[in-house]
Amino acid sequence: SGSKRKSSGDVAGTVKKGHAITMETKVKVIKRVERGKKMLDIAHSYNMNHSIVVTNLQNKDKIMEHVKS
Repeated sequence: SGSKRKSSGDVAGTVKKGHAITMETKVKVIKRVERGKKMLDIAHSYNMNHSIVVTNLQNKDKIMEHVKS
């Protein structure tokens, strides 16, 4: 088995395995990508897998529409 990375503790807005991501966090992730931040850096800052960032971008229109309503 591979080595496990230590968590930086309970940081507000971080995502643990099996926990839902708030709409607020999804919007923040999308906006950071739009400002040119690297997806991997964003994922690490929220303690999430980078595939979650990709999925948020793929669902960007739905997420932004939900926030407007």
